[in-house]
Amino acid sequence: MLRLGLRTKFFLYSNTLIVVTMGLVIVLAAVHERQSRYDEIVGRGLSITEALSVPITDVLMYEDLGLVVEEGLIENYVSGVIEHNRDLVRYVVIADSKGTVTHSNRWNLLGHRFGRALDRTAIGKPSQVDLRTSSWGERILEIRTPLNISTRFWGSLAIGFSLAKIDEVVRTIARRVALIALILMFGNSILTAIYVETLIRPILGLHNTMMEAGTGDLAARAQVRRGDEVGELADAFNRMMDELERAREREKLRAAQLAHTEKMAAVGTLAAGVAHEVNNPLAGILTCLETIRANPDDAETRQRYLALVYDGIKRIEHTVSNLLDFSRPTSARPEPTSLNHSLRHVVELAQYQLRKNRVEVVFELEPAEPVVLADHFQMEQLFLNLVLNAIQAMPDGGTVTLRTRMTDGHAIAEVIDTGVGIPDKIRDRIFDPFFSTHEVGQGTGLGLAVSYTIVSAHGGSIEVESRVGRGATFRVILPLSRPQKSEGARS
Repeated sequence: MLRLGLRTKFFLYSNTLIVVTMGLVIVLAAVHERQSRYDEIVGRGLSITEALSVPITDVLMYEDLGLVVEEGLIENYVSGVIEHNRDLVRYVVIADSKGTVTHSNRWNLLGHRFGRALDRTAIGKPSQVDLRTSSWGERILEIRTPLNISTRFWGSLAIGFSLAKIDEVVRTIARRVALIALILMFGNSILTAIYVETLIRPILGLHNTMMEAGTGDLAARAQVRRGDEVGELADAFNRMMDELERAREREKLRAAQLAHTEKMAAVGTLAAGVAHEVNNPLAGILTCLETIRANPDDAETRQRYLALVYDGIKRIEHTVSNLLDFSRPTSARPEPTSLNHSLRHVVELAQYQLRKNRVEVVFELEPAEPVVLADHFQMEQLFLNLVLNAIQAMPDGGTVTLRTRMTDGHAIAEVIDTGVGIPDKIRDRIFDPFFSTHEVGQGTGLGLAVSYTIVSAHGGSIEVESRVGRGATFRVILPLSRPQKSEGARS
């Protein structure tokens, strides 16, 4: 469907209005002029016909009484009428009481019956006026009147008056009005162009600014240069964009606070595992130190146990460093991030919870290393939330499958558990903040909400498939940082 711009519509509407208006003016003017001229010719024709009928009737009466013997009087009257009304009269026909033409300026009609001749019934009635078209295509006004005195009837008189002058005047008027319409349209186009510059251009500018805002650019602002309704609209739009920008900043702050809250909750969950991972090496270190103290002169024993102490301290350092890195507040910094690496690191962080809950981890990772442009720490928080959620869904133990693959320019990471599943009636609410199916004290209800926020902030999406008693699959879809081949990807 053809989509017209505001400028085009305005030009079309305004010029169409002029065309329609002038068309009506042309029609009304032509009708009025035609009727006025017609009435004028009818009046003039009736006067001529009635004036000519009087001397012709007298001549016929005198001839009938034998008072006039001179021939050619009627022909003289007919010639005189035609001579004085050459622009109007086309023919004069005089027929006797039987309808036979006795006098006419059309010699071919003489002696022939005139089909429109009047009979005695026309006596006392007004002259008959008819419109007809001549054999040469000219419109003719024909007026017929009886030739009688009282009840004495000698025949009828018919005069044909041309309407060509009326038609020519009407055509002239139509041409003049059409010319005026064209001039008005040209002038209207100029005025419309000026009007577009003064009114429609600001509206179009505001429209373009709104289109930019519709793409997500909250920095778009309209230029307020007018004090009328358009300026008020632009000012209202700018205020709305200011409020939206402030709302976005508040939403970002709120999302960051929620994410940090959930991260601290995850840190609390990981703390027990960290304590276990730290206590085991510490116990070994203490044993080694006691052995060294008991044998201070045994260089070989001291060397061997010092190496074990060093390894234990490095294990503690690595465990504490992982926890500190995860818990430390960081600003978002998108960079090429391997989803495979993030999933492996998350499993390392959650080792204690996995062992404690008898959960086995199965890796099905894409060998080609799906890489996305994302914040490294946010990706780890996203997958840690999903893994901890999977562990909580398997109170009696089970299997968590971590799978990655690539397709159609997107990286897909799946966290699949064999837990209790998600009922259909709450599936649409699991990403709501503070919604949780766990008992009080076993979670903040922010994990999945934060995960959803992180995925959305990175231009991706998160899907969930689940059947009660058959586990759940959380599928994270993110755009790849660059085109990559998916060799050996699992579907």
